[in-house]
Amino acid sequence: MRARGRRPKAFAVVGAVLLGALVLLPGVASASGGGGCGQPVTDATASGVDIEDFCFSPTIVRVGVGDAVTFTNVDPFPHSVLGANATWGDYAGFKRNSVTYRFSEPGVYPYVCTYHLGMVGVVVVGNGVGGAIGTSTADGPVTKVDASDLALENTSAVDEPSETNWPVFVAAAFAIAVGAFALTVVRRRRSPAARSVEGR
Repeated sequence: MRARGRRPKAFAVVGAVLLGALVLLPGVASASGGGGCGQPVTDATASGVDIEDFCFSPTIVRVGVGDAVTFTNVDPFPHSVLGANATWGDYAGFKRNSVTYRFSEPGVYPYVCTYHLGMVGVVVVGNGVGGAIGTSTADGPVTKVDASDLALENTSAVDEPSETNWPVFVAAAFAIAVGAFALTVVRRRRSPAARSVEGR
């Protein structure tokens, strides 16, 4: 009789823990073209690229010669921006922050996130015709821009957004509710009235 009473309780606790773990763990990126997020490739003329849900958006960003591109990570986990053959960008990841690069020569500049397979993007500068980048130097063709030196009309593009943890709180509340429900079911089954019914 005792073994039966322990078994549902153990199943309920294990189920609540597994459900909580599934809700709290971050999703895994789908490895595919177009940013690694499984969404269609996007193409736009813009001065910034948003990094969200394992995507670079737009996937293809078009700028003029000498323009700067700000990469803003809004995900709660780090991503990196590294140019082909590590000629520009950085292996180091950043989260909830921005990094800006200036492109001084026309050409096509592909890049990846070194943390997540399939996360790819490209910057097309000018008409896209240019030579291959052998080495990036302090003079170009791609240089990192300090945010304090960059005169942006929209300063929120380089400000660090406020970090909110509401998804974690919602997931924790859900896991607690499931656990409380499971314990209620176990207690109801172990109550004296329930045992007298089982004994019949």
